[in-house]
Amino acid sequence: MSERWVTIKVAAKRFNLPASKISRWANRGLIPTKPNLFDKRSRLVELNELQAKITELNAIQDLAEANLAEDLTNGNA
Repeated sequence: MSERWVTIKVAAKRFNLPASKISRWANRGLIPTKPNLFDKRSRLVELNELQAKITELNAIQDLAEANLAEDLTNGNA
């Protein structure tokens, strides 16, 4: 699969996420970025890497919700 680097703003629109969230992930080193040679004020993120991170975080959230539902069913909450 080829790399596709886009601005954080474009990635946010593509994945329907706040740009601030993607920027925080980048600041924390959760997703790689590189400088935008055409606009020094923005950074670029790779769409495949971002999609992988979103998938990973959704899986974690789904697991947490399943565990909570199980706890509620068993009266452990």
